[in-house]
Amino acid sequence: MEAPRWLLPFMFGVDMRAIDYAVSLSGSAGATLVPVSLVSTPTKGARLEHIQQSKDFLEAVQHKAARYRVPVERYEVFTQNVLQSIRTLVSEMHCDGIILVTGGEHPCLMQHEEVKRLLIAPPVSLVLIRLPAQTRSGPQSHLVSRFFSWLRRLREQQGITRQAEDRQVIEEPLWIRTEQPHAR
Repeated sequence: MEAPRWLLPFMFGVDMRAIDYAVSLSGSAGATLVPVSLVSTPTKGARLEHIQQSKDFLEAVQHKAARYRVPVERYEVFTQNVLQSIRTLVSEMHCDGIILVTGGEHPCLMQHEEVKRLLIAPPVSLVLIRLPAQTRSGPQSHLVSRFFSWLRRLREQQGITRQAEDRQVIEEPLWIRTEQPHAR
């Protein structure tokens, strides 16, 4: 049986978490990942920042795929009709599915309208990834979580120390705490 091929379309917003999840899932399923950067070219042509994001996306996927040892076939497509290009690519690249990633209510890597249209009329099976909520991103989140873990352990240790001190107070003779003042 031939390994499945999953198309990962991209339009804007290089999201490393989304890329990481997509590559990891592809590796787990034994699928070949086909990342495609779709650079929209309205009548005036493509914008330079869209071309740069396209290159960044393809490089990021290549890097993650090498790390997870996932086979990758990268493509960059300049198009005026994104949905038609996706349908054509699915057919020409013999893809079995399309990976769509959302971060809560917002789609990642694609425009909201294109995601909605793909959900309504998918050309092939869809692989949907919904990212968990995250308050921070990047290497800082790892350091912050380690710090809070350390702080929690420290507080637990202090709590154990306080409980031992409280026990010592309880073990003192009761007459010290219940002594009544002397009448004169």
